[in-house]
Amino acid sequence: MKRRLRVLISAGPTRERIDPVRFISNYSTGYMGGQLAAEALARGHRVTVVRGPTTEAFPRSARVIPVEDARSM
Repeated sequence: MKRRLRVLISAGPTRERIDPVRFISNYSTGYMGGQLAAEALARGHRVTVVRGPTTEAFPRSARVIPVEDARSM
């Protein structure tokens, strides 16, 4: 019998504010995180995804926590 793991995945970019108007970010799409989440779920594990601002779709059965910046992670 396989052991069911709790898997935590961080995905997507973060936005670090410079001032009220500007921020520094990166081009991460979150695609890899979505694929990792899907595979872990397919193997029967419980998945939590902490994701930055992205339009990437994550599996519905994963717990998704949206964040804006690294501090929120």
